[in-house]
Amino acid sequence: MISTLTLAQRARNSHRAPRYSICLIHPFDPRGEKVGGLETYIRDFITFHPADTDLLLIGVDSTGDMRLGKVHRLTFRGRAFDFLPILHYSDQQAREAARSIRSSLTGQFFVALVRHFAMIAKLIRSRRCSIDLRRVEFSWLPAILRSPFIQMLHGEGAPKLQMDSLLRKYAFVHNAGERFAVAASEKFLCVNPFITERLQGTYPKRRDKIDTLWTWVNTEIFKPQPLPDPAAAFRIVFAGRLDEFKDPALMFTAIDRLRERLGHPVEFHYIGTSDPHRFPEFGAIENITTRHGFKDATGMAATLAAAHAGILTSEFEGMPRFVLETLAVGRPVVATHLPQLEAVIQDGESGFLVPRHDSREQMARELAERFIDIRNRMITHDIDPTHVAANIRTFTPNTQLARVFRYHQEIQNARGMTNALPSY
Repeated sequence: MISTLTLAQRARNSHRAPRYSICLIHPFDPRGEKVGGLETYIRDFITFHPADTDLLLIGVDSTGDMRLGKVHRLTFRGRAFDFLPILHYSDQQAREAARSIRSSLTGQFFVALVRHFAMIAKLIRSRRCSIDLRRVEFSWLPAILRSPFIQMLHGEGAPKLQMDSLLRKYAFVHNAGERFAVAASEKFLCVNPFITERLQGTYPKRRDKIDTLWTWVNTEIFKPQPLPDPAAAFRIVFAGRLDEFKDPALMFTAIDRLRERLGHPVEFHYIGTSDPHRFPEFGAIENITTRHGFKDATGMAATLAAAHAGILTSEFEGMPRFVLETLAVGRPVVATHLPQLEAVIQDGESGFLVPRHDSREQMARELAERFIDIRNRMITHDIDPTHVAANIRTFTPNTQLARVFRYHQEIQNARGMTNALPSY
């Protein structure tokens, strides 16, 4: 009887398609208000995951309404996934700069992973998950479990990078995690080819597993929209955290110089939850600034479309998602030069790249002049939102995020980790 049942089960399983299971580990709550490249990655990972793939997100509860250590079935943007919160940590706490590793979100999440390790290990093993990691500091966990994982490096720890983070003080923690993750991961993905090249040079024996995964934009939400009336107040927008490496001081100064030179009303629209008042330069433009706070993707798209142009003054980025989203709605971006932006910002068509100088005042003035050029081109109808958006046509989930799902499938297929799914 047992033999007959076994043969029957094998026959049924031979007609079943594989089903995959991925575990994401990141100190984040997709229901919360936190925005940024890492957060958008996870939200889009949930949104676009294949129908034959089950997701488990191990993260934090930002609202305080969930029991920790319990798997909750959630729906986000119409897609179901399992959520295991292991730490209560509010969005307000996340916005405040931590003064020690123990009080930081990364530090507390690390401790929570240790505290709930037995349960996490049981879940990952029973579901036969491969793991997707955003932070190298957590790469020890899949290594201990002997679970295959894909690691992504978003830019922290790069040379001369200034961040409002304890990683500046404890860079050795990140660097040690980077070395370990490069050695232990199945794939190590970087947000632009310049980081990829750096790591391939640093770890030549591992260069074959190190590759570039560009950021993407959800073009189902961010679509080309008609330009605002150029006769209205000229509206400039920026979205994201006001970290030091984004050089908000230069951004605010450039907008002030534009206000002085344009001879036409100027408005600055900020989408995000950082406090700009900690930068003295903000005082000059506070009276022309609208602070929108948190926006979900739909609200973000609408606010970007209401602006005439975006601005970016970062000293370093991966591939800034804000730039891609701004271009996707058909708005040009004026930015200080970063090599990777050459792929999407074509001078005069989708914005301008301003060379870097030792003189910050000169850079501010050149940024202002490029915005004047943008407005003039809008008045003469020489900027077409559809042409602007065409510059990001390869930066979509279907071309970028799909690669990550394919990597996980290849890993699980090679290791025989898939579960049975009936085929119809």
